Amino acid sequence: MARYKNGINGPFSGKVGNVVGASCRGIDYIRALPEISSKPPSDKQLIQRYKFSLITGWLSPLKKLINIGYQGLAGEQTPMNLAVSYHMKETVIGAVADAKIDFRKAIFSRGDLLISWIRQLLTFANGVLQIDWDNGPESTFCNPDDEASFIFYNEKKGKFVVFEHAALRRDKTVMLQMPKTFAGDRVHGWMQFADRNQVAVSTSVYLGELVCM
Repeated sequence: MARYKNGINGPFSGKVGNVVGASCRGIDYIRALPEISSKPPSDKQLIQRYKFSLITGWLSPLKKLINIGYQGLAGEQTPMNLAVSYHMKETVIGAVADAKIDFRKAIFSRGDLLISWIRQLLTFANGVLQIDWDNGPESTFCNPDDEASFIFYNEKKGKFVVFEHAALRRDKTVMLQMPKTFAGDRVHGWMQFADRNQVAVSTSVYLGELVCM
């Protein structure tokens, strides 16, 4: 694959002969079409394809959040590509037939802002959650105005619930209303911070597993 600035007729997109023109993050590329192979995929290739399918399907509902959470690491790769690569390498456990995601290792945001210490996570009737935390000393990386977001995943139903900008760091507590359909189900939770401009972010932290009431 090669980069180009100005072709004979300027940048192009799509297939022309045996080459393809494309653009990614404002950079124009041209590459040859891959040769069609009659060789069946190896076991390793099949495993990688399965992992890719598993992770991309799981992360796709969080694309907006990941575009913010991984933006600081993105070069020529997109934030989603970086997130998929990490989760394929670090979170998939088990053989292909029964492979699953280790939710404790999932990371939806990676950055330099400090995370806060979770003091307690309480569940109440009607799906209400209360999360309390403590902060470190105020600094560039721990601003009282940093916004906290919370992510919950219901493995049984295969659904995410996201609470964006749910509280400010200085609040040190938040009450969240879970869907009534989650009653009795176990969910996995994560917390992360972003500054007011949604540029600087923290690395997300796993809150654990809880049962919705």
